[in-house]
Amino acid sequence: VVVAAGGEISPLAYGILFGLVGGMMVSICIKGLLPTAFKYDPKDKVITICVVIGMFIMALSLVLFGLATDEDDDGCAPE
Repeated sequence: VVVAAGGEISPLAYGILFGLVGGMMVSICIKGLLPTAFKYDPKDKVITICVVIGMFIMALSLVLFGLATDEDDDGCAPE
């Protein structure tokens, strides 16, 4: 597909692909990993707090990556 498009993928295509992959990862987590975790911790002693901490770490990393990049950088490779 990339070769047919001239070797470059548009930022819109990257956004769509990353959104689809991210949705798949969230779906796997909700449908597979969390039920298995609740199977091994039925009284929910650690699962909820670990999920919240994991979400916080991911959000913090996104903020830090946003602060670390230049404001002029649009995220695309140089031409």
